[in-house]
Amino acid sequence: MPLPSHRLALFAFCLLPALGVSVPARHSNVVASFVFSCDASDPEPRLRTTYTAEGRPRPRDKSATVEVFQPGMLPARKFEAIGEVSVLASGSRTSVDQLTHWAIRGARKLGGDALVNVNWDDAASMKPKAGPVGLLCLTATVVRWVPEVAAGTSTAAAR
Repeated sequence: MPLPSHRLALFAFCLLPALGVSVPARHSNVVASFVFSCDASDPEPRLRTTYTAEGRPRPRDKSATVEVFQPGMLPARKFEAIGEVSVLASGSRTSVDQLTHWAIRGARKLGGDALVNVNWDDAASMKPKAGPVGLLCLTATVVRWVPEVAAGTSTAAAR
């Protein structure tokens, strides 16, 4: 299919700089620019969830609050570990905040109330290796709160 003449002229005009042909500028304040174009889509991080406790709690609502505790910080409430999450960044621009957001989503799917021992590092430095060099990987333990039994009540009555 032949190109229309205006498209052919535009194509030839765009090839001129690549061939070393330059046009003298009338104004000295003209600046040539080049904008690199790449895929602007930002793929989602890869989320992995694993149950580590007996049974499977029901997933929590998408708007449920999930608390986040960094390494060395533990909740004041009693809790039990129910699973683990790991989130691998999709690109070098993925931030720790984005990874944390995805980990919270994973904790909700597992039925968790909080994330403890939240840690992130280069995916290639993780043991075992989680991905290629330059990508962040976040890991955390998912916990749920253990209901406290009021004094003077039996365990059966508390359930």
